[in-house]
Amino acid sequence: MRLKIASLAIVAGLSLVAVAANASSAQKLDPGVTAKTIHIGGTFPFSGPAALYAAIPTAERAYFLYVNAHGGVNGRKIQFTYYDDAYDPSKTVPLTQKLVEQDKVFAVYGSLGTAPVLATRGYLNSKKVPQVLVATGDSYWGTDTKKYPWTIGWQPDYPGEAKIYAKFINDKVKQAKIGILYQNDAYGQNYLNAFKAALSNQSQIVSAQSYDVTATSVTQQVVALKAAGANTFVIFATPSPTIQALVVATKIGWHPIEFINNVSATETFMGLAVKNGASVEGAITAGYVLDPNDPAQTKSPGSALGKKILDTYDGGAPIFNTNNIYGLASAWTFVQALKNAGNPPTRAGLMKALRTLNLKNDPWLYKGFVTKTGPGDGFPIEQLVLARYHSGGAAGIGYFGPFSRVYSNAR
Repeated sequence: MRLKIASLAIVAGLSLVAVAANASSAQKLDPGVTAKTIHIGGTFPFSGPAALYAAIPTAERAYFLYVNAHGGVNGRKIQFTYYDDAYDPSKTVPLTQKLVEQDKVFAVYGSLGTAPVLATRGYLNSKKVPQVLVATGDSYWGTDTKKYPWTIGWQPDYPGEAKIYAKFINDKVKQAKIGILYQNDAYGQNYLNAFKAALSNQSQIVSAQSYDVTATSVTQQVVALKAAGANTFVIFATPSPTIQALVVATKIGWHPIEFINNVSATETFMGLAVKNGASVEGAITAGYVLDPNDPAQTKSPGSALGKKILDTYDGGAPIFNTNNIYGLASAWTFVQALKNAGNPPTRAGLMKALRTLNLKNDPWLYKGFVTKTGPGDGFPIEQLVLARYHSGGAAGIGYFGPFSRVYSNAR
């Protein structure tokens, strides 16, 4: 009898040890991770001066739902919470704190805007919360990795992009008289400074006009650029001021060569400009994500898959809006990194995966483009091609067709 009681005691003891071990294991899960889910979040401008970017997070959510429907990531489904910060850093800060302290997210993913990301970078790094694949191309996210190891970008960086426009003008627009419109904050100034640095003859800049992000009109600036005699118009702006500037230029009879920074050069934004009276045929930008409205890309596998996902999980959002393509491509990268972040995933594992990327088959990047990071390289995408705007296309709304060699803005 004593032997039996002893055996039962041992079994009971082992059971308690097993329960304690399971409890201990559960306690070791990083915030936002359960046995079945991974909770992430971000802030985006669904209202305010950059609201035209609102398609990006909904496309990202659509991709995550698609992944969830196909088994999730290592058996866990992604939950994506996002808030509207109206592109206003004073709103981004408390909303980001809410994501971390109340929603207990695993990572802050995809948050949009240079100033909003700068406003929250210190806080998130102090908490060791991943701030990843931020939707802004400023170089901070790649150059400040030692000081801010928990932050990383995704898209090609703005200074590198600006240098490509300058190099093209150096080589191809010999008699350029350059007028520049730029947003008067870190976003616009970093574009401007890099452009100037790469320009072989800075005296070609006849005028540089800034505008405040809260400004309702850039008419005065565009009129001043024309009056300065500019025949080359370089725009470093967000979508709404870009659209307005193109419309104003046409209405005052100014028809320069136009360079439009990538984040404001989509067929959707150009379509709005054209609808309001702008002439943008031949405008030049730099690109890296495919444009399904380009006849050469309409039947690509990425276009087909993207349409299927958007139709099913994003209410039929148009595949011809390259902001949707951006969202799908960024979310794809995040999922690939998450697969390598451990099982269960850890915040440190996610950052390690993002710091050692080598992805060659993103269905929504131009063929042959890679997403790669490594020691000393915190810039995931570093390739761009110049593209020219053409009216028409598969959806009849215009498209940017690549025409140049592939440029690398790697350091």
